[in-house]
Amino acid sequence: MTAIRAAQAADIPAIRSMQERSMRVLGGKHYAPDNIAAFVEQFGTMDFAVVGEGHFLVATDQHGHLLGSGGWSRLAPGYQRGSGAASPPRDIATVRGVFVDPAAARNGIGAAIMRHAEADAAKHGISMLRLTATLSGVALYQALGYRETARRAIELGENLSFGCVDMEKPLEKRAASQPGGELLISQS
Repeated sequence: MTAIRAAQAADIPAIRSMQERSMRVLGGKHYAPDNIAAFVEQFGTMDFAVVGEGHFLVATDQHGHLLGSGGWSRLAPGYQRGSGAASPPRDIATVRGVFVDPAAARNGIGAAIMRHAEADAAKHGISMLRLTATLSGVALYQALGYRETARRAIELGENLSFGCVDMEKPLEKRAASQPGGELLISQS
């Protein structure tokens, strides 16, 4: 069994390690190592302030080992700051930091995290989730009903860039309440 729960500040070192490993291994099928290294150096895998917002999740196995992460935030991602884009309305949020440990990939963990994050966002009045998908994540988001809005590259300097796909999905409104406790999923 896999448990999905709210991330805590104490989880941040393990989250960072897992995300960087995931980016290098799973992203390595789509990006050159230099591009991944430059992206991680400039932007990291996520802004860990989102953990404090209370909508960032981790998936763990029965022994407490971190298998995945992800959630939503009203904060703009680091790679979008300074772009001149206006702040989105309060009912639009950004999916952030969705990663799965390479050893646990293709077991439904990313999809389960996303379903839980979507339900939580809808309960908090979010009507639209937007995200910037890595090329390795596009298929997951398409399978979950996200539609592509743009393809672009984040310029990293030194003739390096990081291809990505902007996507979005409208959410159905739900009653305003917190999801309770841990969500258990079974792995196939």
